[in-house]
Amino acid sequence: MRIARYFFMSLLVAVCQLFPVPDTKANEWEIGENMEELDACDSVILHYDGKTWNHLYHGFGMWLNDIYGFASNDIFAVGEQGVILHYDGQSWTRQKSPTTQRLNRIWGSSRKDIYVCGDFGAMLHFNGMEWQKHDTTMVDWCRGIWGFDEKHIFITGNLGKVFRYDGEKWVERTTGTMDSLYDISGSSMKNVYAVGEYGTVVYYDGKHLKKLKPFTSKTLTSVWAAGLRNVYIAGADGLIFHYDGSKWTRQMSGTSSWLRRIWGIDEQNIFAVGDHATILYSDGKGWKTQKSGTNYFFSGIWGSRKDDVYAVGVNPAGLYDHITH
Repeated sequence: MRIARYFFMSLLVAVCQLFPVPDTKANEWEIGENMEELDACDSVILHYDGKTWNHLYHGFGMWLNDIYGFASNDIFAVGEQGVILHYDGQSWTRQKSPTTQRLNRIWGSSRKDIYVCGDFGAMLHFNGMEWQKHDTTMVDWCRGIWGFDEKHIFITGNLGKVFRYDGEKWVERTTGTMDSLYDISGSSMKNVYAVGEYGTVVYYDGKHLKKLKPFTSKTLTSVWAAGLRNVYIAGADGLIFHYDGSKWTRQMSGTSSWLRRIWGIDEQNIFAVGDHATILYSDGKGWKTQKSGTNYFFSGIWGSRKDDVYAVGVNPAGLYDHITH
């Protein structure tokens, strides 16, 4: 019986990989049902209920990089080959995408105004009905995106590039660095941070972008700005730095794994995710490791409440063919 079941599941995996079906619900693929039988899938989405992380979705033939949403029944995940998934609270559906480029990050001001950026300057916009290509004039890899509203949006990329959108057009801004910028976040239009390789931190005060004095030489992969006196940065080898309005202080993360994304709901609920199944949680006082129940590498996290958080990860097998930074 076990042999027959194993043969059936192996055949199912092979069919899914050879013949990917668009606009198909996750449960119709028979994925996300059995962890032991489907532990060789390419991507996973976990859900945190405030106590434990549980497996919500398994995907074959796709590598998910980021996740973003507006409610527990309105969530988007994006990844390689232009893949876009949507969750309605019950199942994940693959949406029609106008690109095959890798999609790295997603942000939106509302469910009728969502942007996704990716490789080779790929930028998509969702108007609530369909995804369309959106021209930014950027031809390099886009690594990070953040906006304050529909008329104030930033994207970051290779060679220190930052573009700002005013609701009509994208304009490149001078940053003072040629180092790649992997993420951007702000608490207002006068308090925006971008981070990248070699410890690069760029700050925007509402008028000018300027490179700050480095406090590390290691790669910084992600930033989350909660306020003028509360900014978190994560990076290589488990690095986490906190800014209190006057100085940057390194915090003990308890891990040496690369952290790919740091994000918070509020000042007392902050998460960081990364390589080797790393998920960290902070109550604003200290960091603790949470069990993910998997060996996947995580690159994206989002939630609507502290008991409703989602993370996306990829299979470590062949990981560095798909990693975003």
